[in-house]
Amino acid sequence: MNKHRQNIYILIWSLFVLIALKQESFGQSLCNRVGISNGWMLHMNDNEVNQITAACSATSALYFRTDFAWSDVQWNGDDEWNWSNIDRVLQSALSQDLELIAILDYFPPWANIETDTSYWFNYVYQAGLRYIPQGVAIWEMWNEPNLQNFFPDPNVEDYVKRILKPGANAIRKAAKELNAQVTVLTGGLAPAASDGTNISQLDFVTEMYHYDAQNYFDGLGQHPYCWPLDPSILDDFNWFLKTQELYNVMQANGDGHKLIWGTELGWPTHDANQNGVTIFDQAIYLTKAYDIWNAWNWTGPLIWYAYNDAGTDLNNPEDHFGLTDHQFNAKPSLDSFIVVTNECAGNLSTKLHYTDQLTGIHLFPNPVKDQFTINGLPLFNTIKIIDINGNVYHNYINASRSLSVNIQDLPSGIYFILIEQEGNNQTNFKKILKE
Repeated sequence: MNKHRQNIYILIWSLFVLIALKQESFGQSLCNRVGISNGWMLHMNDNEVNQITAACSATSALYFRTDFAWSDVQWNGDDEWNWSNIDRVLQSALSQDLELIAILDYFPPWANIETDTSYWFNYVYQAGLRYIPQGVAIWEMWNEPNLQNFFPDPNVEDYVKRILKPGANAIRKAAKELNAQVTVLTGGLAPAASDGTNISQLDFVTEMYHYDAQNYFDGLGQHPYCWPLDPSILDDFNWFLKTQELYNVMQANGDGHKLIWGTELGWPTHDANQNGVTIFDQAIYLTKAYDIWNAWNWTGPLIWYAYNDAGTDLNNPEDHFGLTDHQFNAKPSLDSFIVVTNECAGNLSTKLHYTDQLTGIHLFPNPVKDQFTINGLPLFNTIKIIDINGNVYHNYINASRSLSVNIQDLPSGIYFILIEQEGNNQTNFKKILKE
């Protein structure tokens, strides 16, 4: 068995095991707890924006997290208001029935952390007045404020007093005037060590309470990245499992009733020699992460970063977090994500139809009682029907672009359809419900 095929079967088996575990789980429902974050949207053209929001919506993820950047709206000064880029992204997302998580972030060139907080307050307040009436109810105060890359010279006191408190006051003022409810999240914190430049997640949250932050947020933002590690295995650098430590701090400060929102999570599929993971491991880790997160009763939504790869540089991890590659070709993780969203009743046929659109393969009807048809197959393919226990029920060697399969004899339940194209390493997964 070649290495590629071995990895395929490892992936399938892992999915079977995790699905079986989910059937016995008594954790939270994943309905309304899943989303996607694409943070580089504001300067894409309309076609690119619309392609991404439509793709995210088709997975049945509820949330779409994106920047509402101060730097974009008031680049040239405090008397300029250019909302056009945010408007484009917002309207595209709303047209796809996505619920926005608005990240209020990033200084314009004329401002910094020392700038009078009235300017930041006014920006957040005006954003609230503009977008709360359009349905934006979740507001995240900055992105990764514990990292130098996103918050120059990170300092917890500065963040709480000059970003979180005025920002929360501003968005709540706008909501009150509009007779609306909003959810305020702290800026999602990234894994880091407290090294004089960056600040660890645990230190940052602990210090936030020293500066009386508790009345200025409704949920704690967390980015529980742990790549290249398996999220289920204990390790000193498994920041995913260490999310529990942040909740312990919240409990100790009387905030145990608040939820931790995972506003970014992902594994990059770049060069494995630079801490990348394989596309198969990415799919397995995604499923494990959602399963663990869902079992914690103190967590809110978990947002995957990102839908599509940002680029193609194999030396740059930031280019390879997507569920698809840069050209929107699906990775196995897209199917894993769809399995997660299938936790919500009634979503199955929607997800599968979308996966078909990605690959050009159309499987119908689904759910099915006796016979289904697959159109758009690559020539010379092998098709296997496998149940959640790993049993292969049918194994077809097919030379045409269409195949009809009778499964009337199979027990009711969920099956995977594995499609392998002869002569290359291309493999597609489908999931079908036998009634």
